[in-house]
Amino acid sequence: SSSLPSWRPLPNLHRRDILNIASGAAAAAISSAAGAAEGGISGHAARRSVASVDFHPVIPVWPSWGGGRVVPVSLGGQGADPFLLLAHHKHWFDPRDPLRGPFKAAGAALGLPYVDVEGFSMHPHRGMDILTYVCDGSDGFRHRDSLGGSATYRGGTAQWMRTGAGVMHEEFWETRPDRRTEIELFQLWINLPSDMKFDPPAVRYVGAGTAHPWEETGAVGCAAVRDVGGTLDLSLSGAPSGGSSDFRARPDVQIKHVQIPPGKEWETSAPRGQSALIYVREGEAALDGTDQNVKALQSATFRPDGDMVLLRNAQSRKTLDLLLLSRKPLQEPVVLGGPIVMNSQREIDDASRQLSDGTFLDRNVALRQQAVTRKKYGLS
Repeated sequence: SSSLPSWRPLPNLHRRDILNIASGAAAAAISSAAGAAEGGISGHAARRSVASVDFHPVIPVWPSWGGGRVVPVSLGGQGADPFLLLAHHKHWFDPRDPLRGPFKAAGAALGLPYVDVEGFSMHPHRGMDILTYVCDGSDGFRHRDSLGGSATYRGGTAQWMRTGAGVMHEEFWETRPDRRTEIELFQLWINLPSDMKFDPPAVRYVGAGTAHPWEETGAVGCAAVRDVGGTLDLSLSGAPSGGSSDFRARPDVQIKHVQIPPGKEWETSAPRGQSALIYVREGEAALDGTDQNVKALQSATFRPDGDMVLLRNAQSRKTLDLLLLSRKPLQEPVVLGGPIVMNSQREIDDASRQLSDGTFLDRNVALRQQAVTRKKYGLS
């Protein structure tokens, strides 16, 4: 898009904790047994055991002095494939805040990315799907992309973006001159199979205020379940806006936002062999087969040794609020170059050259170069 500014170089991208996931994900093949994605509950199915309970850094930002923070959950290893990164953001902005102006000015003077602006300036992506899910009650997230799309989406809405062969976008927190704004959201990076990494980029919005309302279940005294992945799968059965007629739906993925009342439990299908994990937004989860609970801002990964996951609310007064992620693993090599996810370093190098010479958004150039690279280096 000629109206877009040049993509902004992010020199500190690999060194920032929020995106420093290459060390865990840039491995050879991610191995795990295969399984079929299914739903439903079976009282005779075996429950999964817990592989690990993990703690994550809490990075103060936007505004750090007021409790703003991001929790980057580095995924991509065994037990999480094809999930790469889950970033949990919670921020507020107040027009009366006397430190906002000096903070932004200092960031601009020092050339610090994400400090001089309240969000993420124009930057590239390739080779994955990105789901940005804004929590209910939140103010908005402003988006603009190289496909010509521009939108501010708010609480209860999610944006799915197929980065495919290449897209650039910018994202900023909604700020207002007349009142304080508060935003909480999750951004999830999901790897694409190698044969879909150069698909045309596309965007879709689902949830509140869209043509694709949430698939939800729940009753008084029982767990409330928002089937984010199921809603997304249904919406992607048609060609997304901002995309191409040759769009292909991605393999189904299970993403559920679950709220369990105090003292209650919830059990769900996670077919044997699939990757499965949870992240606790609020409250405390008790897991079957272990006395180690998962507290707020922590995650747990399950072994692929059963068909069910059982979760209990360990607290007597507070609702347990969590995300559950599950999917058949891709079992492919993963190499990350910041916001670009490919199967080899050669492909990362190709993307870097295309960013430098201005051809990154030309899918035909990317496809031709990919064919040359695969033939020259014997890549599958």
